[in-house]
Amino acid sequence: MCGILAILQFGGDRKQLRKKALALSKRQRHRGPDWGGVAEFGSTILCHERLAINGVSSGVQPIRDTTGKFALATNGEIYNFRELYEAHGIPESERTTESDCEVILHLYKKYGRDAPKYLRGQFGFVVYDSNTGEFLVARDPVGIVSLYYGFGHDGSLWVASEMKALDQNHEKEIFPF
Repeated sequence: MCGILAILQFGGDRKQLRKKALALSKRQRHRGPDWGGVAEFGSTILCHERLAINGVSSGVQPIRDTTGKFALATNGEIYNFRELYEAHGIPESERTTESDCEVILHLYKKYGRDAPKYLRGQFGFVVYDSNTGEFLVARDPVGIVSLYYGFGHDGSLWVASEMKALDQNHEKEIFPF
């Protein structure tokens, strides 16, 4: 179990929001006590609290691709990741970790919003493409992995593994995904 927090398309001071994002993400530290990480792109911040199970030595998140232009914050496990790498022709040279979840990033780059249909497992994630500013938020079809979302006062989209990471930051309701 890991914890994610994503703040997408925000307005305002990125430095201030980064501090706030890290503090809010820390509210989920019990979900991922092994490591915490952050990735920033213009008006987007992805935070991750990691519980190291697969890819223990190299599964630092948020995971970036080899270009650094795509990033993934995820909680879950992809059961068919080895088969997906082989079936979709994703070479080892393009992988940056040994994490089972990294395959999500590569499938997104190849198939865009259709990427989740190839996944077998339990997952909740946010993928961000800094080239276009587009993102994908998804979770497993059964809903095993929790995700919540809300909207900031500036119209930004906030996504987190737990509601308490979103609390008191929204002018609208917080919804389960």
